[in-house]
Amino acid sequence: MNVAFLGLGIMGALMAANVLRGGHALTVWNRTGSRADELVAAGATLASSPAEAAHGKDVVVTMLSDVAAVESVIVGDGGVVSAISPGTVVVDMSTVDRTTALKMRQAVGRAGGLFVDAPVSGSRKPAREGTLLIMAGGEQEAIERCRPVLECMGKVRRVGGVGQGMAMKLVLNALGAHMMTGLAAVMALGARFGLDRRDMLEVISAGAFSSPIYAAKGDKILRGDYAPDFTLALLRKDQALVLAEAAGLGYPMPTEQAILDVLDEALAAGHGGEDMCAVAKVFEAWAGMRRG
Repeated sequence: MNVAFLGLGIMGALMAANVLRGGHALTVWNRTGSRADELVAAGATLASSPAEAAHGKDVVVTMLSDVAAVESVIVGDGGVVSAISPGTVVVDMSTVDRTTALKMRQAVGRAGGLFVDAPVSGSRKPAREGTLLIMAGGEQEAIERCRPVLECMGKVRRVGGVGQGMAMKLVLNALGAHMMTGLAAVMALGARFGLDRRDMLEVISAGAFSSPIYAAKGDKILRGDYAPDFTLALLRKDQALVLAEAAGLGYPMPTEQAILDVLDEALAAGHGGEDMCAVAKVFEAWAGMRRG
């Protein structure tokens, strides 16, 4: 298929590489064009604008940082909808909200295209390996048209109509934030008790509350490795989306608000560009811990 991929961040560049390896003709675009150098060397074409990238494509994929970026790239001046052909499938794999997904569907539909919201679960390693979980919202026909492209990046699961992919992703990210902050909090508490933190992780992993995220992120905390797979700033962005969606439903989420407050502390302390496990630094500071 003839594919455009727009947005080559930590995840997007790896995902686009898998599309190219899957045998699709690939055009890429990114605000910082140098991020496309490796893809271009591997056979991709670099476009100078979203419109140029989208022109004549069967599938256009966006993987962007936030609502403003999605709106700018898809419906802004020189955006995707100004250049797509009738029947083009536009797939937004960013993490935004349901309202944005529905707004993009309307704009793409007016231009004669089909829209799918398909955010992903997974970080850098599954993005590189093409094993992401892809939660697709949209009409079955649209999802089937773009399935050969999506399956280069991971396993596709349809979760409903447009907007439901984003809804499912927000549910997952809310749970993940609870798990990450919970682990960071109890590790600092255990250290105050005088427990060995490695022992804590091993006991957690052996018991009923074990989870891959605890093993992976707990080990990073112990090593002081905060190189970002998924940044605290993005985690904070997603929790704000969760709270806004919940408020729109009249559904209170006091634990989610508490997590957002903790994440705000982490960003205020300058940790926004670090991996989400760097939230541990907030709890360590509160616990009076000092790293050697």
